[in-house]
Amino acid sequence: MENKVVARICNTIIYFGKIILTWIVALFFLMAFQVEENNLLCIYGYSDLNNSILSAFLAGMIWGIIFKISRFIRKFVSHYLLIILLSLSVNILSAYLLIYWVYHLGDIFINKEFPNSFQHLIDLYKSQLFYSILAYFFIVGTLIEIFFEIDKKLGRGVLLKFLLGRYYKPKEEERIFLFMDLKSSTSYAEQLGHFKYSRLLQDCFKDISPAITKNKAQIYQYVGDEVVLTWKLEHGLKNNRCIQVFFDFMDELNKKETYYQREYGLIPVFKAGVHSGKVMIAEVGELKSEIAYHGDAINTASRIQGLCNSYQSKLLVSGDLIKELKLHHYFDIWSEPLGAVLLNGKKLTTALYKIC
Repeated sequence: MENKVVARICNTIIYFGKIILTWIVALFFLMAFQVEENNLLCIYGYSDLNNSILSAFLAGMIWGIIFKISRFIRKFVSHYLLIILLSLSVNILSAYLLIYWVYHLGDIFINKEFPNSFQHLIDLYKSQLFYSILAYFFIVGTLIEIFFEIDKKLGRGVLLKFLLGRYYKPKEEERIFLFMDLKSSTSYAEQLGHFKYSRLLQDCFKDISPAITKNKAQIYQYVGDEVVLTWKLEHGLKNNRCIQVFFDFMDELNKKETYYQREYGLIPVFKAGVHSGKVMIAEVGELKSEIAYHGDAINTASRIQGLCNSYQSKLLVSGDLIKELKLHHYFDIWSEPLGAVLLNGKKLTTALYKIC
């Protein structure tokens, strides 16, 4: 419980740290380009930059809180127009609240342009300065939202890797891969029909999110009813994350057993295979780019997952990964050795362990 609280506090600090830093940098550029000394936002008009830094800090806090609330509300909003209106409201409300709080913190913000009475506050809401602040919120806020959405679509952290060109040239890394897909998916599709089956997958992949976040996994890709997760070796080994993520997901599905029975008349069951090894990582594609993994480790993990039905197992793990877990003193889960198995398309055998 304490670990969850600490992790949540750390994530909150990181979130607001990024948002506030972005607003401070954005305000600096906005002021720097106001070259006319009589301009309200001109950098030369400030004898002390403390006002601008404090304003940007407060703007980041206000916008970050409202944006966080809006992301929660968006879960219950399906209409696209309402989502756009919600995004616009974030920027407008943030601009109004910034001026309002600057007014109440007049002892900290010392500047003749800021209101020192309630009537001045009302007048400021009708002034050119307020519209400049509003435009500032719309530009910066919209850019942050766009980057947030792109990062979400590509996978957390992938956008930054693209921008930095980290994998423009192939790099070798030692990674863990987990392949997991829906058991008896063909019969489920026949039973539910295409529309309801797609809804089922949407719900399942939504419910895996807490387990992924908790165990710091990276989503490599979704393929049909299959999801592929990956970790850097040291990150995936820590606290058995590469295995614990599967059990956390199963716990989440069990908690929502009533929902799945009511909506679909079944409780989804997943099976998974996990393996570790060296792979090459490279940015591929011109018309549509993505970061891809190439190597025997990812192919082996896929083939291990394909043997789950043969061994009546929900979770199979390679002997190589078990050795790594034991070597780092993290492995404390029951396992059944299945011996050396010749995987399809491979010349050498692979040791397998059945976890459940």
